[in-house]
Formats: sequence, structure tokens, C-alpha cells
Amino acid sequence: MQARDIMTTTVVSISPDVSVRHAVAMMLQNHVSGLPVVDGHGRVCGMVTEGDLLLRREVRSAPRPARAPELISQIDLERYIGSNGWCVADVMSQDVIVARPDSEVSDIAESLQVHRIKRLPIVEDERLVGIVSRRDILRVIAEAPTTILPRGDEAIRLAVRTRLRSDLGLTPQRVHVSVRNGQVTVDGQVESELKRRAIRVLVEGLGGIAGYKDCLLVSPAHIQD
Repeated sequence: MQARDIMTTTVVSISPDVSVRHAVAMMLQNHVSGLPVVDGHGRVCGMVTEGDLLLRREVRSAPRPARAPELISQIDLERYIGSNGWCVADVMSQDVIVARPDSEVSDIAESLQVHRIKRLPIVEDERLVGIVSRRDILRVIAEAPTTILPRGDEAIRLAVRTRLRSDLGLTPQRVHVSVRNGQVTVDGQVESELKRRAIRVLVEGLGGIAGYKDCLLVSPAHIQD
């Protein structure tokens, strides 16, 4: 699945030259927590988000005490501009991570998580064509089809064994799978409670089973296949 399959194409964007108050009004009006900042050529030049506005002077009851000039750092100056600047260019984040319409959704989801951001502009030929947000990723999860196992106890057993090997590297020598009337029983020995839980999650996530019975033993000792 690619970005073009899930991205929002009617993107609300803003110019770097408009006022911060106008940007805030647009966020509230459109129920979004961030806006791509686009220059006169349609290119993304920044992003302004709720987080960029949390330290604004408008929310302080009193001005901060003055500091000696020799104590004012580069970071202090950047914060001052972000807190007091009147236009979007003063408060926006300029190092914007973007993706292309053919970028894989899994890669975009990883970027959102690693960089702790909520949305990713999608650009083509340097122009903004869409945006993918965390909510778009959540829709992918909600709409994903459930893996339905084939009918019949033997077919289910073989399917579970295949998934245990491919997903968790567990061979039939490590764990034994049996199925009766659609109920999956797994027994054997694993080296950690975490792996035991992973097996349960794998089996319970498969559609078409009647139930799951855990007969695994946990032993911290090294286990060889």
C-alpha cells in the first residue's frame, strides 16, 4: 500500500507570510492540529503545529524576566522569535520530512513514530499533493481484512505451523500444534514469557479458529531446535 492510496488530497495549507493568529484560526476552523506551509510556487517550506505555538507570549500572564546579554544563547533567541514573532515564518518548523505518492505506508508510519510527528506532507515534483496523518494510518488498521484460515482441523494446523515458523522462527521441534474441532492447542517449551505471549497473539489473531489452548512451558534455559 502506498501513500497515494490513503493520503488526503484536499489539504489545508498556509502561506509563511500570514499572521500566527490566522494560522490558529485555520486550525480551529478545520479541526486540524497542524498545517503545511507552502510558498508562492506550491512548494512545502515548513510546517506549523500546535506544538510550535504552546510557548507563545499570548498565553503567559507576565513577561519573562530579562537575562544578561552574555547569558542569552542561540536557543534563547530562537525561542524568543517563536514566542513573539507575528507571522507563520517565525514559528514554523523548517526541517520538514516529506514523502512521495509512491512511498510505502509502512515507511511513512515508521517515520511518524521515529520522529514523533503527526502528519507527513506528500510532494510530487516539489509541489504539495496530499498529506498522510496518524489518523489515516489508523484507518488502514481498522479496515485491514482478517486472515481467515482454511476449513478443516488439519488445514488449520498446517497454517498455524507455517505462521509460527515465518513470523516467530518456531519449528515443529520447538512447539507442537494440534487442532480439534477448530480449537488450536500449542504445547512445547519456550525460553521466555514474552515468546509465549507472542505465540498467543499470533494464534488469536487468525480468523476461523474456535479457540486457543496454551499448554506451553517457559524455561529460561537455551533451547536448540
